[in-house]
Amino acid sequence: MATVVHIINANLTWKYTRARGGNYVAVCDALKLTLQAKTFSELMEDINFTLDALLKDLLSSNELDSFLRERGWSAAGNIPQRNVRFDVPFAVMAMRAHDQQRDVHQ
Repeated sequence: MATVVHIINANLTWKYTRARGGNYVAVCDALKLTLQAKTFSELMEDINFTLDALLKDLLSSNELDSFLRERGWSAAGNIPQRNVRFDVPFAVMAMRAHDQQRDVHQ
């Protein structure tokens, strides 16, 4: 069975910076998530993977609809229960130097 790509209509921003060790770090305030990767390209892949995994988990626990509603987001059409991959459009924004410590979620 083929995987169905399902688009989530969301307004999501990730702020990113390059840490002292050279890794890239991204913070999503709306989801209270922080990710780290060696390259910017890997960071973008990790964001997509994390969003897909999060939404699949919510789908399997029957919490996806309420999660989307609480954030004012919506799914584009009916979501199949199996063989789905979520695509969540997001924006990335460079984090200002003085915001780095404050915005990294523990």
